[in-house]
Amino acid sequence: MAQNSFDINGIWTNDLIPDTRINSTDYNPSNFVRINDWLFSLTYGAEHSTKTSSYLYQISAYKSFDNHLFNLRYSPGIQKEFLFSTGQAIVLNDSNSQSLKADYIYKELFGFAYTHTFNEKFNAGFNIRFFNQNFTQEVIKPVFSDSNYLMIETEKDEIDLWKADLNLAYKFSDNFSAQISSINLLTSETNPLYDYNRNYLLKSKRGISLGFSYKLFRLSGINFNYESDKSFSFSVNQIFNFDFAKIGFSISANHDDNQVPFINSLIPAVVYSTDLFDIIISAVKYFEERKSVSSFSKFSESGIKNILHNQFSFDRLNLTVNFKLNTKLEQRIKILDVQIRKDIFPALNEEYLNDPFAYAKVVNLTDKYLTLKPAVKIVGLNKEAVQIGSYQIAAFDTAEIPVYAFIPEYSEIFKTELSYAEISIYTTAEQADDAAQKPVLLNNMNSWDGQVKNLRYFIKHNLSNSQNYARQIISVNKSELDTIPTALSDFYRTRLIFNSFIKNMTYISDPRIKWDFVQYPSETLKLKGGDCDDLSVLFSSLLESIGIETALVDYRSRDDVRHVNVLVNTKLSPQQAVLITENDTKYFLRKNQFGSDEVWIAVETTSLTDFNTAWNLGSEIFNDEALNKMGLLNGNVQIIDVN
Repeated sequence: MAQNSFDINGIWTNDLIPDTRINSTDYNPSNFVRINDWLFSLTYGAEHSTKTSSYLYQISAYKSFDNHLFNLRYSPGIQKEFLFSTGQAIVLNDSNSQSLKADYIYKELFGFAYTHTFNEKFNAGFNIRFFNQNFTQEVIKPVFSDSNYLMIETEKDEIDLWKADLNLAYKFSDNFSAQISSINLLTSETNPLYDYNRNYLLKSKRGISLGFSYKLFRLSGINFNYESDKSFSFSVNQIFNFDFAKIGFSISANHDDNQVPFINSLIPAVVYSTDLFDIIISAVKYFEERKSVSSFSKFSESGIKNILHNQFSFDRLNLTVNFKLNTKLEQRIKILDVQIRKDIFPALNEEYLNDPFAYAKVVNLTDKYLTLKPAVKIVGLNKEAVQIGSYQIAAFDTAEIPVYAFIPEYSEIFKTELSYAEISIYTTAEQADDAAQKPVLLNNMNSWDGQVKNLRYFIKHNLSNSQNYARQIISVNKSELDTIPTALSDFYRTRLIFNSFIKNMTYISDPRIKWDFVQYPSETLKLKGGDCDDLSVLFSSLLESIGIETALVDYRSRDDVRHVNVLVNTKLSPQQAVLITENDTKYFLRKNQFGSDEVWIAVETTSLTDFNTAWNLGSEIFNDEALNKMGLLNGNVQIIDVN
């Protein structure tokens, strides 16, 4: 029998032009296609036998709601009429004979379809279609009266038929998809008034249809559809992308056992598709030479099961026009996955502007080159999403996009807790194309990631407070500082500040997990104590606030026990080093931005004694760990400049 899943536009690979509808529900019961919002479609065609008859085949509307797609079709032109002579005749009073006629009209009046998209790979749907079969046959009836005679009487029969089918569609990969559909899964038909009309009803034998689509290249594909009664269709598609539109070509071939030859027809088709409308022109060409006159016995023996495509169908030319109406923005970017690479430490605010804390894997759903902008809101930290950076992504491409975060300065987060990062991707300013939410650990404001290079964020925090404290010390000792040479100003100010603040300090071991908590300078001054990183941060902050350059020395022993002390730039030249010491192991030379050597000294803040003792101890540690044990070369010792 003829294919149930026949389509007058041929068979198209949906992914080649994903935002429109070319295949009808007949071939594609699950509506396996992406329509952004509204689509209105109409098809007008002309059938040619001995004369040409034209019809408005169908008017349909499609509407998508999130993962739901609905289709309603009115099809006044999907009909087929057979007018036969029954082979019987009656002799009239004038001795002329009159042949009796039978008229069989089949119509598919409307259809409804629904699909649900479960994810990007799988969807399922169903369709319901309503048919009307109107049979009229002339019969001879005897009339018994004073004079018996025969008369012609017309017997009319109208039979309604409902069909419902299910469909599943699955994308195994970007290139390969398949669908399975029922054929006549559920049917409901009214009984004919006359039993002899049962032979002419639309055939409703149950079956299965399997469809496969494979994209040979990004813009070309092949399709194969097989039905359980051994009929099949095959097609090849090619799309060309232009700036103004897509233009595509398709050729489909059909086979079924009730039509000859083996490939009974071809369907060439061309499509012109833009963002607003589509125009599809197709033709159905049968290889058998078909006549407008056929025998009643042939029709009576085989019947039909497809109104548009059967052994009595003629060549056809069709025009389909789609109109697209978007009342919502098209989703152009989809987030496939988000990986959080870092926890959030509010103190390290600048770090998240320079180094991404997450990566979003995204796919471009369009055939256009897009600029996308990620935006992030960290719940409990940001009041609204903040866009940082922009990236390019090619048509249909997949890419990993770095995601940066904006951490407001002086964020007062007092408790470490699990929060969420709300990541959105924008291609326009109106609304996000897609969004994802991922859990992220939001640490409190004193938390630190253990990287000594990031202690600089604590050092720079509220430098004005440190500056006021340092200037107060300098003001008290102004008379002494006025008597020293200008070259020694930074050295003496360093010594005065250290001796002043350190006498009030107590070493307090961090009771929390090692290397996770750092006090801000103002907190250390208020608490009058801290561990090595707290005291080093305070000392460096006091010096930096008045323009004395510092660096942190990160000591990491073999058992991963780490220690921090401070290097101070005296701004003395190597020749001037004798002004502060004749012991060349108590200072170290480092080049400045102009390539000139300057004298730096190491200070151990945890000595809690006086500047000279702290200087001596700092020098000993630096000489032993950095120089003698070659820590600077093997990476066990690192110098991190604060600025």
